[in-house]
Amino acid sequence: MKRRGIVTLAFVCVLGALSAFLVIAADAPPAAAPAATAPAAPVSLGSPDTAKWTETTTKAAATDAQKAVLAGGKVTTITGELVEVSCYLQLGKKGEAHIPCGSDCIRHGQPAGILDAAGKLTVLFVEEHDPRRKGEIDVKDKLASLVAKQVTATGMLTQKDGYAALYVQGGEIAASK
Repeated sequence: MKRRGIVTLAFVCVLGALSAFLVIAADAPPAAAPAATAPAAPVSLGSPDTAKWTETTTKAAATDAQKAVLAGGKVTTITGELVEVSCYLQLGKKGEAHIPCGSDCIRHGQPAGILDAAGKLTVLFVEEHDPRRKGEIDVKDKLASLVAKQVTATGMLTQKDGYAALYVQGGEIAASK
């Protein structure tokens, strides 16, 4: 009996402590919800003021059909996630989990693109034709550092056979922050 009394007393003490805690907790002001972190502003590549076909690009258009493609280009701004095109199209890879792989692929020559909110992919290229062709403008490291980040790119947009490409001045890609 004595043992049962001690157990009952301990139980009553625990209940008393618990009820006192609940009363104190009920009187406490509600905890503030954690502050939502604002999404980072998109990295800006290119500018409407400088988006144009350069002299080397216009000179590279040797036929009327090629000149017509350039004439159909228009200054456009696209915002979305920078993806590495090869893995995105092959396996659907995107987002932060794909940063190591996508960055390596871009550094080793695979193209970058922008996946907009509607799910449309636009391939991203350096605009300057001859410097691009000769390897004089290298933006691979810069683009690799932007995989899975939001970017806003402005350049010359062309669309051909269902594909979309945005040509941005190489120096502006390299200098972006």
